[in-house]
Amino acid sequence: MIVVTAASGSAGIGFWQWVGAGLALAVGAALATIARWLIRRHDVRRATVTSSVQILARLVFIIVLTAGLYVALRIIGVDLGPVLGGAGIAGIALAFALKDIAENYISGILLGLRNPFTAGHQIVSGSYEGTVEELNLRYTTIRTPDGVRVLLPNAGVLKSPLTNLTVNGHRRSDFAFAVAYGTDLEQARQVALEALRAVDGVVEDPAPEAWVEELAASWVALRLRFSHGPRDADVWRVRSAAIIGVVDAMGSHGIVVPFERTVVELERD
Repeated sequence: MIVVTAASGSAGIGFWQWVGAGLALAVGAALATIARWLIRRHDVRRATVTSSVQILARLVFIIVLTAGLYVALRIIGVDLGPVLGGAGIAGIALAFALKDIAENYISGILLGLRNPFTAGHQIVSGSYEGTVEELNLRYTTIRTPDGVRVLLPNAGVLKSPLTNLTVNGHRRSDFAFAVAYGTDLEQARQVALEALRAVDGVVEDPAPEAWVEELAASWVALRLRFSHGPRDADVWRVRSAAIIGVVDAMGSHGIVVPFERTVVELERD
């Protein structure tokens, strides 16, 4: 049994001691609230995601409030030795029982301090890909491209390889394009590059590229590479427009896009 004792017993606690304890607790709560507000006012993302600033604000609030409570208990003469000793033993047992939950909370703090993503970023964590909606102390919430809301335990996010698809501001796509044998390959490259530069959504830096990739049986393959916005919608929209633009440009310059041909020879006995 844990017994909380006062220095002179509860009956010996005077009125002014209770007043002083109440004031200490009130001042501690006020200081904790003010400190949290001062820290949070610098976080422009507080409505959408728990960032490093948000997590720091929570930790400071808890620490300052705990300090105020400690001072209040000392004023009324509460002996915290037995309480802290019992709390230490109970804390060890509780830590073993809640190991996974504690791991997620600690991971949430570390993710918040490292800040590898913010709300609106598209990430890949393990086998899950989606747009970050929120990071709290236990879960990272993402929305997958098909609209499913997924809660990822923070410990798993911290341990797994994490890819932030949007942090660099652009992504690269590529596709193969075939031209017939006998085509002026340098001309085909230049036509493809001009077509890519004219596509809405293709960025100038890094610049589009067109290279001869392969000599196939029925054609020469070019590999076209270009960069665009980082979101999945940009990938599909710009890639589609790029393919259409290159096909139209090749046709307007008389460059033949071949079909695969199979030659069958029949022999008579």
